[in-house]
Amino acid sequence: MKYFIIAIACFLWLIPTINFGQGNQNIIEFYPTADSIGEYPAIDVQLEILCQQKISNVYVTFLGYKGQKKIFIAAITNQKIENPNKEIYRILDFDGAEPKLGKVTTWGYVFDRNNDGKIDYMALVDGAAPFLDDKIPESYPVRGQKLSMPDLELYVGHCKIIFNHWADDNYDGKIDATVHVDSDNLRDWIKRKIVARYSKFNDKFDDVWAFKKKITEEQDSVAHTQAGVTYRPLGKISATITKQTFKEKTDLLNLLNQAALSCDIGKNSILSE
Repeated sequence: MKYFIIAIACFLWLIPTINFGQGNQNIIEFYPTADSIGEYPAIDVQLEILCQQKISNVYVTFLGYKGQKKIFIAAITNQKIENPNKEIYRILDFDGAEPKLGKVTTWGYVFDRNNDGKIDYMALVDGAAPFLDDKIPESYPVRGQKLSMPDLELYVGHCKIIFNHWADDNYDGKIDATVHVDSDNLRDWIKRKIVARYSKFNDKFDDVWAFKKKITEEQDSVAHTQAGVTYRPLGKISATITKQTFKEKTDLLNLLNQAALSCDIGKNSILSE
């Protein structure tokens, strides 16, 4: 009986560290899954509208793969989406050297990590830009300088859709973490991604750092306070991720979940992995 009590006590002590499955993954653990879906979309599979609701004067459209019932894309538009495969580009098209995002740019990948029928993670489109890597020479032209044909080829070859990730990591309906792009100070290229979290869920940024390749392998420093995190948006000197930024994304999350409720989506109907 003594050993049984000790075993139970040890189990209870270990509970906070046990990962019971997908639903316990925070933004750092889940980001590689969400990022890979955006990075390598299954473009050979057609999209299908699974539900479309008008909420607060906008249309919220939930989409999945044709013939399947799992939602993994949400779009918010002023007009109904009629043909998602022509209006939503999951990979970039180009007009010369200019990247094209498609008719609908207000969309993103959505996830329900704990399978309760509510969206708790969003990877939202935020434009398009080239991403820096080791193949880009230091001599590459800076902002405002003329690009040669080889420079343009490098630019086009490195362009991707930008996704900023937003997560409700304690499932209380409020955004408390992000993985956000940060651009180079010399060129309009993405140089790294910033992780910014309220790890204690108290509206204070206490876990802030950046990475260039893998979220699990390196950590660069980022200028920040408990109230804000500084980053460089494309074409601007600087901007700050603040409590208001998280509130705006929380409002968006609530809109999506209001539409999900109206659509009677229910549990296990939104992509979770």
